[in-house]
Parts: sequence; structure tokens; C-alpha cells
Amino acid sequence: MAFFRYRYQPFQSFYFLFFAFYLLLVKVPYWAVRYALPSKRPQPWSLGRVILVKCYRTFITGLFQTSVASMCYDPVVVEKSGKGDELGLVWVEPSPELVVGEIAEAARANDIKAERTAGYWLGKRGSDGRPGQPAGPDEKVIYGFHGGGYVMGSAHPHFATGYIYRNLLDKYAKGYDRIFQVEYRLSQSDPLPPQGAFPAALIDALAGYKYLVHDLGFKPSNILVMGESAGANLALQLTRYLSQNDLPGLGRVRPRAQLLLSPVSDWGATQQGPGTSWEYNYNCDMVHDFFSGYPAKSLIGNLSPETAWENSWLSPGSLRLPNPEGTFKDLPPTCIIIGGAEMMLDPVKTVRDRIATDIGEENVTFFEIPHGAHVPMTHTWHEPESRLGYEATAKWVESLK
Repeated sequence: MAFFRYRYQPFQSFYFLFFAFYLLLVKVPYWAVRYALPSKRPQPWSLGRVILVKCYRTFITGLFQTSVASMCYDPVVVEKSGKGDELGLVWVEPSPELVVGEIAEAARANDIKAERTAGYWLGKRGSDGRPGQPAGPDEKVIYGFHGGGYVMGSAHPHFATGYIYRNLLDKYAKGYDRIFQVEYRLSQSDPLPPQGAFPAALIDALAGYKYLVHDLGFKPSNILVMGESAGANLALQLTRYLSQNDLPGLGRVRPRAQLLLSPVSDWGATQQGPGTSWEYNYNCDMVHDFFSGYPAKSLIGNLSPETAWENSWLSPGSLRLPNPEGTFKDLPPTCIIIGGAEMMLDPVKTVRDRIATDIGEENVTFFEIPHGAHVPMTHTWHEPESRLGYEATAKWVESLK
């Protein structure tokens, strides 16, 4: 598959015009006929649900043919708009001293440096009305990461992940009044200028964690790390790194717990083929194009192609990891939530089993949402699966007290 073939104007406009007509006049009527009978649908969904999932998949294909810019927010532009405080924008200074070991080696290979980045706050403000006030006495906070396959998405509160975090603050994360998201660097590669390869996102996530602990005074035992999709992959990278390294100026600062929503777990696609969730959920999910080569190539950068299936940081659910035993030692209590209709279900179960082996089954909570497509908690229309995911989250958060 060729990527971003129509990224230049006027071809991009022509493509979207054709795309809209083709979707509305050809694909939607075709799906309406093909899935008119409930017995023909890939899940026990309404006809409208089936068509919506198909439309999302087609829309993502369109992004990969044109541009993902519409799925991203530039924090510099946000700041210049004068709406930075209103949207919770803050700036996070780089922390190069936290980059050690094999992560430092990967950073050198991909010429990745620690850089200043942005972040966004949701939730209560200080008396001056500005975001990012110091932690209150024993205050708890959620540190979250957006999805988007590491090639699109944003911590901006208007991006889709913001919907999840607003719901958590409003109803499902009792005891938490604030959520912070860091605007980690995204990856890209040919035909676009290469940038943001692994471990750029992890280095930014580390800077955000230091900002919470060192600058604002949050106790690690009061920080819940979470993410959805690629953001859940990054959350797992961060908690593992913090749990297994004695970091300069921070020490070994394991967070309280981690919540992983549909974590991307196998960039090397080692769990595809007959009898796998990739096969039997192929027609009821929407993330196909994220596994068509471009995101993985962009993440790997100058590292060897084998990195996609042999690197436990990027692909913790790969069946081709050389030595998976002990990979997740010392992790905090972990909750994994995934839809039963997801193509990634099998690799995520592999991650679950490996974490449980290393830290004990009693420290791992796993909830499979029946008939849920990718991260159903992101979509208002994905009911009752969305509600079930939120309720499972609330129950687990309550158990941490």
C-alpha cells in the first residue's frame, strides 16, 4: 500500500470529493444491503453500528492516502491563538538525564534528543484559574496518553481521547480531579521527512512524569498512568521503564497503577492468520491501516526491521520476542480493557499473560468487553459496550483505594 499519494493540493481535494461521493453513493448502500439481515452481520450489532464501523475504517484509509494533519494539533498554534490557558496548555522542559540503558542506545541510533514539549490539563484549576497548579496534600492525578498509532492524534482536549478523560473525571474515576496528557512526538517516515522514531514518545513521556513529580510535587504513589491504543502501549513502556530503572534525580519511582485500553501490542504482526483474532474480527474492526506498514516503519526508524517483532518495548505481545520472561517484573497493579471484536485481541491477551506471570495474577485485572470494536469507550454510539468499559474502569479504580 502506498501512503499519502494525494497529500498535495489539488489532488487532496479531488480525492476527498471522490471519497465522499463513493462512500455515500456506493459503499453505504452496498453495506446496507449486504448486512440488512442480522445473520449476515459480523457481530450482533444494529445495521447502523455495522455501517459506522465500516465508515470509520474507510475514513482512516482516506487519512493514510492524503494527510493525518487534521488529526493533530500544534501547541505553538494553540498558544498563539490566545486560548492556551482555556484549553489547559502548559510546557514541559526536556529531561535528557532520564534517558539511560537500552533506551539511550535506541535514541542514539535514531538521533532522538530530549526536547521541550507541551501538555494539557483537564479538571480543576488553581485559585488563579490557570492550569498546572502544584499538587494538593496527597492529591491523586491521572497521567494519560492519546492513541493514533504513534503517527496521528493529540493531547489536545478536543481530540477523541479527551472524551474518555472527561467521562472519567465526571463520573468514573472517583478520587481524581485532574488529568494531564503530554503532547508526545509523533513518528513519520518516507514519503514524509523522517522524524519522531522510537524512543521519542517515551522520552517525552518521561519528561511529563518528572514534571508531575518534581515540578508539581505529586507522589508517584498517587499517579495513575493510562492510555488508549498506541497511547496504552506508551503507558506500558513508561511504567516499565520507571519500575525497572533507578533514574537520576528521581530514583525508582513506580506509579500507583496503570490502565491500558486496547494497547497496541504486536507491531510485527506475529499473531495473524487462520484461527486468530486478526482473522475472525477482521470485518468488525477499524484499525487495519495502522498495521499496513507505515506506522511500524516510522517507529523503527534506523533500527533493524526485526525490531518490529523482537523489541519488547514496542511489541510486548509479539510471539517472536527472544526472552519474554521477566520483561514486566516490578510493574504496578495493571488493568487491561479491550473489546471482544478487536483484531488485536490475541496479542493483548499475550501481554496480559506475560504481565501476570511476572507480577502475579492477583495484580492484573483483565476485562474483555463483549462485541466491542477498538476502544469502544471513545465513541458515544458504541453502546452498551462503551458503558461497560467505563463501569469496569470505575470498579478497578475503586479497588485501588
